[in-house]
Amino acid sequence: MSKPPSCSPPLPGRVAIGRRLASAALALALALATATIAGASAQPVSFASRPVTLIVPFPPGGGVDTVARALAERLSATLGTTVLVDNKPGASTLLAAAHVARATPDGHTLFIGTPSLSINAALQPNQQPGDPRRVLTPVVRLARQPYVLVAGPALASVQDVGGLIAWAQARPGELNLANSGSLTAPRMAAELLADRAAIRIVTVPYRGGAQAALDVTGGRVHGSFAQVIEALPMLRNGARALAVSSRERSPILPEVPSVAETFPGFDVSSWSGLFAPALTPEPVLDRLNAVVNEALADETLRARFREEGIEFVGGTRQELGELLDREIRGWEELQRRARLQLD
Repeated sequence: MSKPPSCSPPLPGRVAIGRRLASAALALALALATATIAGASAQPVSFASRPVTLIVPFPPGGGVDTVARALAERLSATLGTTVLVDNKPGASTLLAAAHVARATPDGHTLFIGTPSLSINAALQPNQQPGDPRRVLTPVVRLARQPYVLVAGPALASVQDVGGLIAWAQARPGELNLANSGSLTAPRMAAELLADRAAIRIVTVPYRGGAQAALDVTGGRVHGSFAQVIEALPMLRNGARALAVSSRERSPILPEVPSVAETFPGFDVSSWSGLFAPALTPEPVLDRLNAVVNEALADETLRARFREEGIEFVGGTRQELGELLDREIRGWEELQRRARLQLD
């Protein structure tokens, strides 16, 4: 019987040569892949194939809409395509947010988010489209402005935050503060003030800031947290500015103290930010962040809105994401302590 052929191991030199060849081939493949990716990323992302749409969750004419339209005008030239503004009000901005969350994640459908995004996530987390941190992705922060704590003629004796707190402590549950809706930052600012000062208040929701302003100056409600653009006419009609809601004083009302000067850490502002659908590619997000930051740096544009108390911010995608996360956690904590009613 013949013996099976021997299976002697290959020579050590041949093994070493084979391994070196395999390593070289792998390194070459990785280098080619890296070069391909780098070359692709070096190419600017193009939006010229079709229009870009900015979804605004409010009716035309308000502050957020005005900022969106000014931004759209400048982005149209930079991106080489038409940038449209589409107003989709309703459901405390949830309708617009859900629309963008369902859109194709290619950067052509974008959402102008506001504090309602964080308030909805904290107070009614089961509403569609769900947690904005999962269904949307931050692009860049656009603008901010403080609210002004305004006292009307019904609070004639009150001159500052301390006086307001003393008035409310002497009349538990009588202080009523108007707001533009139960799921809005002005309402939450009032609730946060009540929580920090340990007073009882009544929040009075309106369909918008204009009617609330009329009732404050008419003495039908005691006061409100109002945007600067709404507060200035109220001040001209006899109301008084007790404080601003931002951490620092406002440049447009430098003589008015901040609530934080009485309650350190108090910081509630109106802000707007640009968001894209989740899973939008990184190069697209980076391109949008860059062109929006460039537009927001336009001093002519900044000066125009500065007169209305609006400050352009800009910054990184991460900074907008951190703002959203910080606000959601803050409103969740307030809800646990105060058990706010949403009606």
